[in-house]
Amino acid sequence: MLDLIVSFAILLLNRFLHFMPMRFNLWLGRSLSGIFYMLSGKRKRVTYSNIRASFCHEKSPEEIRVIARGSYTHAAQIFAELIAMTKVDARYIEKYVHVTNFERIQSAAKNPRGMILISAHFGNWELSLAVSAAKGFPLYVLARDQKLKKLNELFNKLRESKGSIVVRKGTDIKRLIRVLKEGSSVGILADQNAGVHGELLELFGRPASTAIGPYRLAQKEGALILPAFIHRRKGPYHELILEEIMSIGKNDDIVPYMEKYNRLLEKHIRQDPTQWFWMHKKWKMNPVKKVVVLNDGRKGHLNQSMAVVSEIRKYRESEGHDPDNIRVKTVSVDFKNVFRRSVFKGLSPFFGPAFQGRPALLRWALAKQSCEALLSEYADIFISTGSGLSSVNRMLKIENYARGVVVLDPGRALRGKFDLVIIPRHDIRPEKGVEAEKQSNVVVTELAPNLVGAEGAGSFGISGEGPPGRKGKLDVGVLIGGENKYFRMPGRIVETVLRQAMAFCDGSGGYLHVTTSRRTSREAEHAAEKTLKGYSRTGTLVMGSSDKDPGTVRKMMEKCDLLVVSGESISMVSEAVSSGKRVLVFMPEKAARKMTKYERFTTRLAERGYLALVDPVDIADGARRALESADRPVLPLDGSLIRKKLYRLF
Repeated sequence: MLDLIVSFAILLLNRFLHFMPMRFNLWLGRSLSGIFYMLSGKRKRVTYSNIRASFCHEKSPEEIRVIARGSYTHAAQIFAELIAMTKVDARYIEKYVHVTNFERIQSAAKNPRGMILISAHFGNWELSLAVSAAKGFPLYVLARDQKLKKLNELFNKLRESKGSIVVRKGTDIKRLIRVLKEGSSVGILADQNAGVHGELLELFGRPASTAIGPYRLAQKEGALILPAFIHRRKGPYHELILEEIMSIGKNDDIVPYMEKYNRLLEKHIRQDPTQWFWMHKKWKMNPVKKVVVLNDGRKGHLNQSMAVVSEIRKYRESEGHDPDNIRVKTVSVDFKNVFRRSVFKGLSPFFGPAFQGRPALLRWALAKQSCEALLSEYADIFISTGSGLSSVNRMLKIENYARGVVVLDPGRALRGKFDLVIIPRHDIRPEKGVEAEKQSNVVVTELAPNLVGAEGAGSFGISGEGPPGRKGKLDVGVLIGGENKYFRMPGRIVETVLRQAMAFCDGSGGYLHVTTSRRTSREAEHAAEKTLKGYSRTGTLVMGSSDKDPGTVRKMMEKCDLLVVSGESISMVSEAVSSGKRVLVFMPEKAARKMTKYERFTTRLAERGYLALVDPVDIADGARRALESADRPVLPLDGSLIRKKLYRLF
């Protein structure tokens, strides 16, 4: 019924537009284009994101939005011209269409093995068919059938009324071969997504599935290829530009010819981007995914985001993709001040599609350099860690029509706004954990995501066979954190921890490796240096305040058999557990009365056998018990939990 109603409406509209001046028809199309634009919903956002991906380094969001809106205006004018195609005759074409390089079609049409005119959904491609026929070169046109059959036949009759012969795609392909053998001409639009059977070739810097068929057909049948692009110059005036003829030899590689067409297509689009049909998903088969990691300057947050990137690479590899096709860029995010950051964050639950192409609020909140860096990058996926960046992630997800991943709880109001939310259990109140886990886009992990676990450091395993059958030296790593509002790290605790570790090494013939963090106080570092001074079994001593090697902790974890870690650093404890080594955790001096998230975090891990909690004075005994245990260290399954939900990003 819908097919019948729409077809009847188009016929009535044709009767009306046929008798109206074409300038009026175009005005009507332009006038109605705004309605189509407003109602197009998802398709409008696809249009904008396609243009943004192609021009983000050259054009501002406002300019891109103008192009997106203009593409709808252009499409509406094409529709008006197509409906009024019955009024297009040779005299009309002579008046309104100029053909550049006409001699090329004259030459190509003389080929006894036929000609394939390759065009694109650019300008009024439907008019170019009528122009070709009016100039004496009717085309057999390969056309994709539409869902509404009566409407489809109506449009095909309009095409054929101007001299074209429609060949139904998928049914009469053999007919094209006969046509070329007879020396006739074929018209094909070769710019749409060619699916899994296409060749991935660059268009605007991104791999796009490009149709192979026209080139294979030309090569097999000896036909010449003539690229043609029609531009609307002003109102009803058009220019049909015929590019250089391509002749593909029997033994030629067809890819260079396909690449040449893509370069021509890009050249013509750049001349007037509004005239291409950006609405279709040209890059749907693109295997390369761009990831932008938002960096708030906190090393721990950045490491957690990069751990997610590592899981994405592993997931893509498991799906048969090249993990190197994940292209990552880190961009620093700086707010102008705390007030603007707070306001921006407060407004973020209300961000919606209307903000696409309207970055005024983002410019108001962010420092100029940071904002411009973000707006000049296109990404398929945005990743951030910390609630402070979740609002920026949300805005950029909308701007790019991309996927958004946040690590740490962004708050109940924002959880449903992202494609994937990764919440370490310590970051959510126990009573809210069950509720969060029920959300399909939420993953609750035992540890903070980290590069040790994400990069497979869990496979470090236990070097040797472990006591009591262990032969050779034992390496013990001590990782000392710093202070926060809940815990203090006085020098006497550092001294106690190190003397206990030294006592164990003396008794077992082991070697001691020690590092502090950037948060470690000078008092604590001084205590470590003083305690270890002259100790013959010191293998490594690295102070975080002067450490320039980002791989220090990882190298220590690879080397050591046992790790002793201060419990006020969730990221450090998470890395230690992820390493697959035996882990002892001690808590610094408590500065708060209430139960802290750090204590809940370490207690839960101890209950599940991931680590052992010890007092600083019991580290030597705890180390002996740990290494004498026949039980292998238990590893959380956080990575696999994350990967199970990464399908939501692709």
